Amino acid sequence: MKGKNINNLGEFGLIDFIKKHNSKPKSYHNVCLDIGDDCFSFNPHTKAKYIVTTDILIENVHFKRQWATAKQIGQKAIEVNVSDIASMGNTKPLYAFISIGIPKNTSIDFVKELFNSIKSTCDKYGIHLSGGDTVGAKDITISVTLVGICYNKPIPRTGAKNGDLIFVTGTFGDSVAGLEILSKAKKNLTACEKNLIKKHLGPQARLKEANLISKAIKVTSMTDSSDGLFKSIELLTENKGAVINMEKIPLSQNLIKYTDKDYNKLCNCALFGGEEFELVFTINKKDKTKLEKLLPNATCIGYINNGKVTYLQNGKTKKVKFNGYKHF
Repeated sequence: MKGKNINNLGEFGLIDFIKKHNSKPKSYHNVCLDIGDDCFSFNPHTKAKYIVTTDILIENVHFKRQWATAKQIGQKAIEVNVSDIASMGNTKPLYAFISIGIPKNTSIDFVKELFNSIKSTCDKYGIHLSGGDTVGAKDITISVTLVGICYNKPIPRTGAKNGDLIFVTGTFGDSVAGLEILSKAKKNLTACEKNLIKKHLGPQARLKEANLISKAIKVTSMTDSSDGLFKSIELLTENKGAVINMEKIPLSQNLIKYTDKDYNKLCNCALFGGEEFELVFTINKKDKTKLEKLLPNATCIGYINNGKVTYLQNGKTKKVKFNGYKHF
């Protein structure tokens, strides 16, 4: 490759690099016409329903290059989309379409590392990189459309019934704390601060967990927590009520140490942080014991009712007003 920047490589040079280093499709991808033509073609999976999601990452909005490596950016671009696929239950992501805007002075090494990371994360989930587009841009912009299949009826956000229990996977608040630490440009980081940053820069979709529970239990509603736990609860309780026990919301020891056990800050991080990509879902209370055996890291934080969404702190009602990120 001549030159150091992407403008020396050019659009078709980049496409050739991607084609050369792309993984070959597996038999289950049912590919008819692969990457490189005007369209990608595949045979339908007749025993499953297709599901499609899309997400966009924009430099200086969703990531900063002084904080995140090309490897981390590429990984995140795929993981956030797999998280949406996971929330449908009993799914398999199959095809990724990547459109990317790149400033002309971006180094070829950065772009190669970015696409290698996209490819390796796709390989992790058995996803075939099936097409996309490239264009010059002021800032790096990555748009991913992910196509998958759902073997059962897709799980909606709005299927919860009165009395259903609200469960979550993982812990909440680490990612936004990691972002705060990065924003301060602090040197000599503690071990817990490094772990919080790692949680922000390296999200992991809960595809395995979603498939495990949805195959064994009737999950009545589900979403991921990409916009924060508060928003996820709001989505699952549309035209419904719920009781949420604040003390039940799972928190990591890293976050507790970082906030010096400041309860208000802990609650703010946990409810409004976002960028967690945990599962938030509901089940019938008769399935509680079975779920807890299947998924020991799942936590029941409340239940659905016919009233309004109420947050309890030590048994007393606590007023909670949205204090998180707004897209617009």
